[in-house]
Amino acid sequence: MQDMNALIDNLLERHHDKLNTRAILIERNAIENAYPAMKANLTPGKWLVAVDDNTWRVAGERLAAVLDENGQEWERYDVVGHEGEKYPMCDDERIAEYQQALVDSGASAGVAVGSGTINDIVKLAAYNVEKPMACICTAPSMNGYTSGIAAVLSDGVKTTVPCVAPTVVVADLDVMAESPQRMVQSGLGDLLSKPVSNSDWQMSAILNGTFHSAEAMEIIEAGSKMLDGVAPKLPEQDREAVAGLTGSLMLSGLAMSVAGSSSPASGGEHLISHYIDMTAHSFDLPFDFHGCQVGVGTLTSAHIYERLQALDPSTIDIDALTNNLMSWDDYSKVLEERFGILYKAVAKHAELAYPTPEVYRARLTKLVAQWDEVIAAIRQTLRTRQSIEDELRAANCPVRYSELGVDGHRALAAITWSKDIRNRYTILHLAWELGHLEEWAEEALDILY
Repeated sequence: MQDMNALIDNLLERHHDKLNTRAILIERNAIENAYPAMKANLTPGKWLVAVDDNTWRVAGERLAAVLDENGQEWERYDVVGHEGEKYPMCDDERIAEYQQALVDSGASAGVAVGSGTINDIVKLAAYNVEKPMACICTAPSMNGYTSGIAAVLSDGVKTTVPCVAPTVVVADLDVMAESPQRMVQSGLGDLLSKPVSNSDWQMSAILNGTFHSAEAMEIIEAGSKMLDGVAPKLPEQDREAVAGLTGSLMLSGLAMSVAGSSSPASGGEHLISHYIDMTAHSFDLPFDFHGCQVGVGTLTSAHIYERLQALDPSTIDIDALTNNLMSWDDYSKVLEERFGILYKAVAKHAELAYPTPEVYRARLTKLVAQWDEVIAAIRQTLRTRQSIEDELRAANCPVRYSELGVDGHRALAAITWSKDIRNRYTILHLAWELGHLEEWAEEALDILY
């Protein structure tokens, strides 16, 4: 554990100019040890501490005692769910409410006590009013603690919004290890997406000339090494294993901050999860933790990548594909039928990503001409579907859509339609452009439903 913390401290120092995070504490009794780092990195004055009933019980009360002992002025803010919600959501309304509370209370800084939702609410609201914030983590459930983005449900669509990462992140290992097992499984599922999300990132860099960061990849690889041997020990609440998982999650977020986008950690598999989230919210359908959905989405993307690698590039008929490309006007009508009340929110993202015939032809031409280079690039991080599934199973993570409560029709829609909810080129987009997405999606579902 000392080596892990030394590595994290070294990365914070090396990338000081690109990171807002100044201190990360991963240890037992981290909450009791956190005040010096918080005092050094948060503005003096009153701190507005955001909690819900659960996070107050598992970590908030301990933090309150520490703040009181040190004479730190603070005020409690409760994040509450709306009627019919199983959990509070990070949406425009909740962000605005906390943001207004920051202003009305005269707080000098925000403190999030929670995991994905509360952290994202606080960091985006604090960013909007130019105040620093810290996060007291309550579960190793996702990689967003140290990222400079927030996942927000805006106009019914799950999207990522740029902001600033917490200046201080505190992960008490007893709190993290004793969090619900489904949340621990979620964290592992989120991290095991990297083999396919990084392949998406490499592929887009070659085919579209989009930005790719060797520095961010180095951080991702360091985080991946922290997961060695971790999965089978997580159900036992092993503290060393939870430390490895937590450290890897922190590095994943730092990689996103260094890259300036979520690309190092989010590809087509995340779009599948976001589709499940947005349809759950809009149509009152079942969903699971984000990382659990990502884990099953990762297995889906891995299958599609295996089918891509088996493809003979000489069979790609560029003329036929280009001639059959729908106009945007015609495709937008398809989207309206698919997404219904979500159409307007989806269309603005889909239109940005939809290719003109010229762009489409040029991309397919480059793919065929540089086929060996593309395949070699994606194989740098890619793993087989079975190897990823084995690791997920070792931690009792869900590995089938049915285990997420997602029926077959919705799962197929998530795979084949989710590419349109975000302007980012992924394996889902490439499979669609090759005319194989529906075929490969149905094959994936035969295995993964």
